[in-house]
Amino acid sequence: MPVDRASISQLIADLRALGERQIATRAERDSVIADCVALKADIGLDPELANVVPETVWHFLSDADIRFKDSRYSIVQLPALATCLAAWERGLDFAGPETLQR
Repeated sequence: MPVDRASISQLIADLRALGERQIATRAERDSVIADCVALKADIGLDPELANVVPETVWHFLSDADIRFKDSRYSIVQLPALATCLAAWERGLDFAGPETLQR
């Protein structure tokens, strides 16, 4: 069954918000890590959605702790996520009016 475009659009917005969060304290860092873990789990509850999520997104969600340990990794991963999300969003524009399939 195809995935609803609104679900993907909301996921993209949620991922952008996570990627743009500024981290100044340990509590903020822990909150971002927890939010990444929760979002990954939520995506996993919808097999159709999980099937269309790009690999870059899975890495972003799985590697939250690494981004905070290695700033060089973060410098590479955050722009890669932004590029991936922009391409995914453009792909939605070319999908049918109601759904998107991989």
